[in-house]
Amino acid sequence: MPAENNRIKNEIRVWVSKEDKLKSIFEKSPRIERSIQIEKLKFLKLLLFKYKKTKALDELITLRLVKDEYENVSRKIYPNVVQRLFIEAINAAVFESRDKHEFLRDQELNKINLENQLKNSGFHDVYEKVLDLMHEEQSNFFVPVSYHISEDETLEHNLSFGKDDQGAYQFNGFTSILKGSPSPSGYSCHHFKNEKSESYNVDEAYNMLSGRAVLKNGTWKQFNFYDKDKMDNYRLHEYPEAYGYNVSSVLNTLPLKNEDYESFEKLADSLKKGGREEAVLLIQGNEMKVYLEANPRFKTLTYYNDRMQKTSLNEIKNGCKVTPLMTQHAVDSNTKRKSQHL
Repeated sequence: MPAENNRIKNEIRVWVSKEDKLKSIFEKSPRIERSIQIEKLKFLKLLLFKYKKTKALDELITLRLVKDEYENVSRKIYPNVVQRLFIEAINAAVFESRDKHEFLRDQELNKINLENQLKNSGFHDVYEKVLDLMHEEQSNFFVPVSYHISEDETLEHNLSFGKDDQGAYQFNGFTSILKGSPSPSGYSCHHFKNEKSESYNVDEAYNMLSGRAVLKNGTWKQFNFYDKDKMDNYRLHEYPEAYGYNVSSVLNTLPLKNEDYESFEKLADSLKKGGREEAVLLIQGNEMKVYLEANPRFKTLTYYNDRMQKTSLNEIKNGCKVTPLMTQHAVDSNTKRKSQHL
């Protein structure tokens, strides 16, 4: 393992930073110093346990130094040999019966939590890569992911992970870049935070970077591609529930071909997540295939024809820009005419 990936050194750097912070908070005193050294002793003992099976030369050397430091700190705190041996025996028993099990349990819970967050965000396929990087004990790391949406669109993500104050890894969020977006530059980029109060998945990120609105916690949110904050993220147009837009109510005004509850709810849910969805309208006995997007700003829907050209409901009703779908009867009749012609 390369020296720069020495996991023990990485953990020691974090501890030193934490120790310095503790010393800066409290006034210097023998009692405070002793308490910090006792915590350091626990930390060093945990290091010796965690990496006792390492085969990396650099880590083996560091581990020997950790062992020496452990003995030095122990002698400093407990100068009396008999007392030191007695305390060491007690600490060893406590470590085996409690500390080791708590550490292993917390590690497993951390992995499960991260896996669930990645699954909910749509990035479960990078979980194994995340575990490998966690194993290196870096304080912070990033995982790049790239997708080709179409010939004209590429979506790139950079997932951010870091240790919290308790040493557990957290999925902080991801920065997404959509090349071929409808933004003025043809390129849109935004950092999506992973927070308990509000988080976004990969599909919602793509939809927002494509210019569409997403319903979050009762509020429609849509990027303003002409305004950014100091972090270079897009500011939002927000349309709360009080604004008066209900996409299901708007859908109810359309002559949808499939009006069963399940199909209707599926269509409405997708639009709430920022999707562009296919629908079939029955206009004067003809079936018209269109694509719909939620449009909270104007409390309506945005319409596209089967060639992905923007249109309007009036144009659809008047037969403009939209080619009626052939019904099965028309398909059968057309096939029969061709057979007769042959």
